Amino acid sequence: MSPSSLRPAASPRGFTLLELILVMSLMAMLVGIGVASFASLERKEPLQEHVDALAKMSRQALRDAVMKHQGIQIAFEREGFSLGGAGGHQHGRDLKVYIKRWMSKQWQKAEGQLWFFGEQGICEPLSVKFEQIDSQGEVISREVKFHPLTAALSS
Repeated sequence: MSPSSLRPAASPRGFTLLELILVMSLMAMLVGIGVASFASLERKEPLQEHVDALAKMSRQALRDAVMKHQGIQIAFEREGFSLGGAGGHQHGRDLKVYIKRWMSKQWQKAEGQLWFFGEQGICEPLSVKFEQIDSQGEVISREVKFHPLTAALSS
């Protein structure tokens, strides 16, 4: 007998490429399913749609005022707010919007009010409060402040 025949058969020392691809594919599918299931659980904060719409409109108003070299305003109406009288965000009658102007201590109904944006690139500092009654009859409220130099939401 030769010495090589006395040795046990060599066992594989790793995984084949096919096995690695199969395991990685299964892991990718599981991760994809997990991410999709958690994404559906993500809940949007109440009134976020209205806050986002006003924030986007305020940034646009400031840009337009600077570019056109003229003051622009956002008008708050009964069922929404609009930029310079053009069509805007409609929120319906179930949402109440209040504003607090700079140096003011009290909230005022936003309906009929104007928010001014100057051609110098500044706007009136403003706080806005959105209120809505949810399906359980509870009042949901969200207050936001806008920065006078950027017209963006400030913390």
